[in-house]
Amino acid sequence: MTNSAAPSSLYLQSTAQDNGGFGTPIQDGLRCVTGSIVRLGTRPNSGNQSQYPDVGNQSISIRGGITTPGTTRYYQVFYRNAATAFCPPGTANWTNGLAVTWHL
Repeated sequence: MTNSAAPSSLYLQSTAQDNGGFGTPIQDGLRCVTGSIVRLGTRPNSGNQSQYPDVGNQSISIRGGITTPGTTRYYQVFYRNAATAFCPPGTANWTNGLAVTWHL
């Protein structure tokens, strides 16, 4: 992730894996989340990294509406990366996807 003064990392939670877990090519990466998607929040990149939640943000379980133990959700971050040229030269990328089974 490159640094950005404007919020440029979008944190997502979903109910399913895209394309059976293989993802779908979009921009310079693979989108791994699909189904019902919750936009958890956007955060700026600093020090070539980003995090959510931060001070003043709801926890992921509250923002994502997790109320039942054993619920599995999928997470991924979409971020702008206009300063770096890839092949193809898209202006955004995706992090690796993550599956979490919640135990409240």
